[in-house]
Amino acid sequence: VRMAEPARKLVDVDALLRCEGEPDRRYELMGGEIVMTVPPVDRHGRLLAHLAAAFATGLRRPWEARAEAGILVPWSAHDCDVADPAVSCTPPAGKERFCPDPILVAEILSPATAAHDRSVMLPADRRLPSVRPVQPLAADRCAVEHDVRSGPFRRLFDLGPGERIRLEDVELEIPLDGLYEGLLPAVPPAGEGI
Repeated sequence: VRMAEPARKLVDVDALLRCEGEPDRRYELMGGEIVMTVPPVDRHGRLLAHLAAAFATGLRRPWEARAEAGILVPWSAHDCDVADPAVSCTPPAGKERFCPDPILVAEILSPATAAHDRSVMLPADRRLPSVRPVQPLAADRCAVEHDVRSGPFRRLFDLGPGERIRLEDVELEIPLDGLYEGLLPAVPPAGEGI
């Protein structure tokens, strides 16, 4: 006689919000399962701080950046993610934990999270109707994939040292050299150290 396995109960966003997890941990809801994410490595956190500083000094009202912004996906009651930062001009209603109508979502890709971010989070962020640019930033090198909606299509620009992220919707430019300053080992100029 074969015993049936118990059915797995999926958690929805409301149940996630009622969950009393450890206060210093970050949780996401993936396919109906609550997943605790590991604290980021130091470089990830410092890059996030640099990006938050660039938003804080460069964005003008009504635009506002939110660190660790909860992002709801309207097509699923069993998924929500936490973007590193997101930008919106819609103020949150009361004690809402999610970023309403994000226009920009950024994800810092570390080696441990890049596969999940690329296969799950970034495609979901791109499908959100309000989101125009999606900014995956590498944590281990000066590299940004500037992914912008252009009508019904998306355009991708690979950016690196000496270049700028141009966020036309919020009238902001961020130089990558400043964003990554002090985070990566110094590279000797060409011809030196040979």
